[in-house]
This record gives sequence, C-alpha cells and structure tokens, in this order.
Amino acid sequence: MKKISLVLLLMFIVSVLFSSVYAYDENSSCVKCHSDKGKMKELGYPQLYLDPNQVDKEVNMGGIPTCVDCHLGNSQTMDKDKAHENMPRPFYAAIGKNFKYEAVSREVTDYARIQPEGNNRGKLLLRKPTKDAKEKYGIKKIKQLFYHDRDPKTMAYSPEIAEKTCGKCHAEETENYNESGMGLNKYQRGFTSFKTSPPGPQNCGAWFGDNYEKISGECTRDFTKEMNAGKARGCNKCHASCNDCHYKGFEKSKASHVFSAQVETLSCYGSGKGTICHAGPMDRRRGAGYLRKEFAFPYGELPQDVHAKMGLNCTDCHKMEKHDYGHLGSGKVKESCSDCHSKIVKAVNTGKHKNVDCTSCHIKEVGAYQFTFWGPGKSEGMDNLYAKHKQYYGTRDLPLLVKHPAKGEWITVKPYPMGVMNIKGAVKPTGLKLREIKKTKVEGKTRIGEPKTFITRRNPDEINDMYIITGKYSGFENNDNMMAWIQMDKMSHALGEPRKCESCHSSHEQVMTSWFTYSNMADVKEPFSGSYILRAGKDGMFFSDFEHTEIKPVNGRHIDDFAPFVMKPDAWDVEGIDFSIPFNEEKYENDRMELNKIYAEIHSLKMQYKNNNSRKAELEEIKTILYHNRDMAKEMLAAFKSKN
Repeated sequence: MKKISLVLLLMFIVSVLFSSVYAYDENSSCVKCHSDKGKMKELGYPQLYLDPNQVDKEVNMGGIPTCVDCHLGNSQTMDKDKAHENMPRPFYAAIGKNFKYEAVSREVTDYARIQPEGNNRGKLLLRKPTKDAKEKYGIKKIKQLFYHDRDPKTMAYSPEIAEKTCGKCHAEETENYNESGMGLNKYQRGFTSFKTSPPGPQNCGAWFGDNYEKISGECTRDFTKEMNAGKARGCNKCHASCNDCHYKGFEKSKASHVFSAQVETLSCYGSGKGTICHAGPMDRRRGAGYLRKEFAFPYGELPQDVHAKMGLNCTDCHKMEKHDYGHLGSGKVKESCSDCHSKIVKAVNTGKHKNVDCTSCHIKEVGAYQFTFWGPGKSEGMDNLYAKHKQYYGTRDLPLLVKHPAKGEWITVKPYPMGVMNIKGAVKPTGLKLREIKKTKVEGKTRIGEPKTFITRRNPDEINDMYIITGKYSGFENNDNMMAWIQMDKMSHALGEPRKCESCHSSHEQVMTSWFTYSNMADVKEPFSGSYILRAGKDGMFFSDFEHTEIKPVNGRHIDDFAPFVMKPDAWDVEGIDFSIPFNEEKYENDRMELNKIYAEIHSLKMQYKNNNSRKAELEEIKTILYHNRDMAKEMLAAFKSKN
C-alpha cells in the first residue's frame, strides 16, 4: 500500500511540474490577444489567431521560450502599438514602380498565413499582393519571403537579431554561426571586384555590398550607388539565417511554429520562400544539383541524384562542426562516402584510379547555364549596368575532366563562356587558376551585429572551382568592351550510373556539346535557342560551331548587352594549356579485354548460383568492385571460387 501511495505521489508531482513547464503564460498580452478568436476578428485580423497550446506543442521546448523571447516586443501591455514596438517581423521583397527589390510588410498580402500552398517547392510560401496594395504602394510582384531574423534594409542575415532571440537559448550555436563562413558570407565577400584575381571574376559577380568604390572605379560607365545597393540586396537573399535552416515553414502545421534541429534538404533549397539557396549554385549554375526536378533548368530533362531518390538529407554528408558546414572541397565531406560505400572507397583508394574523383565517373549529362553575361539590363526591378543575363538554360552531354592544379586529382567541371561589359583598364589572360582567396580584410556591418572587421581566405587545396581569364575585347555596338573568362565550376551532385570507360579512353581529346534556350523577356521579344561545341585537348580549349535562332531584342536593349558571343565567338579560345586525358592505348585495350573476361566469368557464376541469393549477392559485389579496382576483384573472385 505504501508503494502504491508513493507512486501516486510521484505521478502527482510530475504532473504538476509538467503542467507548469509546458503551460504558456496566460498573463502575456501576446497570448491574450492572439488566442482570442473574437478579439482578432474584431481587430480585422482573424488570420493571426493562434492556439497557444498548439504553439507550445510545435515549439516543443517545454513552454520556454515565451513569445517575446523569440519575437521581442512587449508582452506586458495591451496597447497594440506599444506591444509591437521594435519587434522584428517577416517581410517580403517586392519590385514595382516604387520598390526595387525592397522590403514590404506582410500588410500587402493582408497578413496571409505563412503556410505552404501549391506544388512548386520553390514557392510554397510566396503570396501575391492584394489588388489594393498593388495600387496603393506601386507593387508589381512579390519575389521572396524573409523571416524576422533578417535586416529589412539590406536583406542580410542579422546576427544582432539572432543573438537577441535564438541566442537566448542557443548562445553557443548562435555565436558559432555568427563567426562561420555561412553566417558572415565570408567566402563570397572575398570577391571584391570583377578584376581581382585570384579569386577572379565569377558567375555570382563581385560582392557589391562592401565594395562600391572599387567596383564603380573599374567600370567605364556611371555605375551608381543605387545600382550597387540593388545588387547587394539581391546577393543577400541567398545567404541563410537561423530560421532559414531550422524553421519548417514548408510543412503544414496548425500554429506555424514547427522547428527542427536537423537541417532538412528543402531548407537548404530555400524552404519555399521564393529563393532557391543551394539550388542556385547547384541546379541553376553548375547544372549538377541534388534535388533537381522543379529546381533545375531545364525542368524535367535531367535525372535526380540517386541519393536524393533514397531520401538522404544534405547533412548526412555535409556534417556540421561548430555550425559550419563542409563543402565538397573538404576531405571530411568526401570521407562520408565511406559511411555507405566503404568497400568501394577502399577499392578506389588502392586502385589505379585513386586520383580520380567519384564524380568524374558518376556524373554525366549536366544542365543550367551555358553562358552568362553581366551587362546593361533590368535587375532588382530597375535599370542596371550590371544586370546578370543568366537565362541560357540548357544541357551539356558530358562535363570536362580536369586535373586539380593543387591536389593532382581528376575532377569534373563545366566550362562555359562568361563576360562582364564595360571594364576599365588592362586585363591580362591568366591561364588556369583556382579560386583561392588571399588573406582579405572585410569591413563588417556593425549596424546588424557583424564584427567591425574580419578576415576571409581560402587556400588552393580547399577549392575545386577554377577559371581562365582570356582578355578584354572591344568592337561592340552598345558597350565599350568585354572582360571575358571561362567559368569552370566543379560538378558535385546528380550522382548516378557511371559513364562508359570509352568516354574517357577512346580519345585523348574531350568533346562536348551544349544546347540552350534564352528566355529573359526583359531582353528579348521571344526566346531564342542555339548550341555550340567545346573541344579540350593537348593544345588548349576551344569553343566553336555557335548556332542560334534569330535574336529579337526588346526596345532599348542591344544584342551585345546580353549576347556578346554573337560578335566575339572566339573570345574564349585558349591555347597552351593541356586538357587531354592521358592514357596508354595499348595498355587500355589489354585492360579492357581482361575486364570483359572477368565480367563474363562473374556472369557465368551468377547463372550457376541463380537460386542462391547469398552467393549471387557476393558476385554482385565483386562485379561492382571490378570497375573500381580490377586486382581487388580478381582476389575476391578467387576467394569466392575457393569456397566451392
């Protein structure tokens, strides 16, 4: 009896403790207003009603934090204005007559709930402005949703807001993230101008936010502060805040308060807010993305990464250390392959292809940009000398294999022509260069909580992306000149069935074909399409056979603003760099014959053991190892036969 009484007493104590821990603060004015359906309807905002019990359940932190811990404001007053004073809020980026990719309140959507709608995972949370808001504020379109840990002026992640909110409970994580490469945009901010080499000009352009004087000083035209500020806002949209990674707005919920410690793949792809985050550099720029599907251009033409099909999250391979994520240039990310493919990794590392990256064989057709040009055009809703004309979406039948200059490893890249118009001063050809970042001092934005200064750098062995500046070219109708370079981004994802051995070993020269369609209707009256061929071999890299349908620019736009390759098709030809694939023809032929012989023997044994699943599985593994390390496969096959 005493034992039963003790158990009941303990249960009572636990129930009291948990009822207090998980209960919301009934005296909070936030709760008093937002949990009162009648009150919210009377105020004209029934859509902002929230069930506090459901909020606590979704936040799942035991009644802590309170509303004002995350949202700030004042929970001790019933005065609406005072309660919401200095409270950061989600906002949209809008373009139109009065907005040039600038912040607007959720008022323009009548405070529509942040809940997923539709099937396009890139735009699940985007809403349209009301008719009244369009007319009242001069808004044409809403481009993106930003959560409340962003700075409405610059669109940048605000470390200060994060420290005041997330940092109350997650102080160490917030501090680590605010010092990380992602939290400070460290590496992109190392690109201080188009001409600075290394790291060289690149597809995303220079980091406009910190470098107006330098960038404008290199331009032959009047590149204004307004243009620069617009570009800076556009750049900041891609760089993540705490909520971008951990708030699961892309999943339907009753109270819109679901968070996850584990960063999910869709968070890495923008969470449905209108931006595409890693889909940008992966699916849209490199053309070898992870999720592909609606994130990839051209849509529906390229296979999805085999790991995405199996449901792996980005963070299964890109593991986090001190809130900093490894990239594909890091050894730790590559080591994660061993978690699932330990025998294959061992086979490769002890075989004849140990200096060949996995992607060199397991990435085939790639997509996305086949050209990109920075020139006069529309950007962030206004005229800009540095609009990014990127919509040359298409496919290339194979990527290029190139030997990493610092690591000696063969990796896959997608070389394609790029240029920036109206550059002042001399431009010297560079040869093949890695995008290393020399030690660079960056001025932080102290207004939003960044340090006064910080250092960014990246060593050659930490980088896989490359470039070749070919020079400066003149002779255009509407532009003074073009600084031309070859963009050579590492292909990282869309892993799948391997390419054939003969795709590398039938010829020392590498030949690839690109197809594209350009559809930026701010530049052209109708889309145009075309193709070109890339040849890379012992004597260099050459782009040729440019073909395209008729180009019809819109009024005020010139062909050389967005398609300077029409006037200068040879601007990207490079001589004197060896891009050939080295191999001995006779040795390769002997190896091929031996491989086929072993394969035939494995096939014969599989027929012999067709009713023995265990033995068949062993043979299947030997066949897999065969293509990664023939000597190891021979040993495994001998051991298999010795069991008979």
